Amino acid sequence: MIYLIGGPPRVGKSTLAWMLLEREGLPGCPTDALVSMLQRAAPEHGVRHGTHPDKAAVAQPFLIEFIRASAEALDDSDPQDGYVVEGDIVTPAAATAAARLGIPLTSVFLGNTQLTPEHLRAAPDWLEGADDTTYREIAGWVRERSTALREACTASGHAYVELGTGYAQGIERAYSTLLARA
Repeated sequence: MIYLIGGPPRVGKSTLAWMLLEREGLPGCPTDALVSMLQRAAPEHGVRHGTHPDKAAVAQPFLIEFIRASAEALDDSDPQDGYVVEGDIVTPAAATAAARLGIPLTSVFLGNTQLTPEHLRAAPDWLEGADDTTYREIAGWVRERSTALREACTASGHAYVELGTGYAQGIERAYSTLLARA
């Protein structure tokens, strides 16, 4: 089973992936590694880090191939065998496309429509040296992306978990959602 976790930056995707690693023993990979590889090794494809709006769409064919290859590496005779793929390029559209290929997967998408600049400052290494304007702009962008993601999940039938109304409870709900759908 492939466990997909998507959402904008700073909403809890890595935290949820680590929970699956620690509690279920599932290995995984953040899509940042895939983006870094493509950015360096194949810049002609235009996949690059950042908050640009076309990032996920440009990366989607590579992500789906990565998901397919990860699924092929699983042991079909072991129902507990799985792999976690998390990142901001994991979208409902990518999950739907991968499922259409017959890849066994479950997904959950995280958002935070109430993210504030103060929440972002809690992880200063991410925007190290940024000014107040940058913190406000990124927080606004994450809120907008979360709203759009919630709407896309509703339209496509994928699970969306809002973390702006209670982070710890939301992460646990997302964890339970992934395992229940597996």
